[in-house]
Amino acid sequence: MKYKSIIVGAALIAGFVISGCANNRELMAKSSLSTRNDVFFETSISETGSGKAIADFMFTVKSNSSRFAEIYIKHSNPPYRVYMNIDGQTTVLESEPILENKSPVDSSLPESGTGWKYEFSKRIALAPGKHKLTIVLPIDDVIVEREIALRAGVNTITVIPVYNKRSLQPYKGHNFTAGVKTLKVMVN
Repeated sequence: MKYKSIIVGAALIAGFVISGCANNRELMAKSSLSTRNDVFFETSISETGSGKAIADFMFTVKSNSSRFAEIYIKHSNPPYRVYMNIDGQTTVLESEPILENKSPVDSSLPESGTGWKYEFSKRIALAPGKHKLTIVLPIDDVIVEREIALRAGVNTITVIPVYNKRSLQPYKGHNFTAGVKTLKVMVN
């Protein structure tokens, strides 16, 4: 009897976990689709629209790398992409990774160690005011929604990854090898 209740309890917990993951996947798919295409347009560094808000979007993340016999394998299937959705219009950010070695491993530096560093940037022009920004990292299963206020002129949107905590040596503390937990969004 006790054995059956343990199995039923484990099945219920597994069901909740699986349904939570499926729900998050649906939200990711929904956030990565464009429902509009008139919110913003990509612009070059030399262009500045009069009366428009220019947003320089910058994001750097270090990815957990796979290693086989001292060869570091980057994300290729699926590639490491960032989906950015502003008021229903989506753009995909892609970058070629750079193998970075910040050794020795230091518990106070979350990006210490060897891994792939991805640097994403994009300049867009849109109307000044409040906008709903959604950032999706499918590989790390992270979705962040924020309301941002942009003024006319050049604005900088900086995204800083907050990594999960590792309790094993030598990575004790927050480290990129544990994956991205959430994102901080700052507008200047």
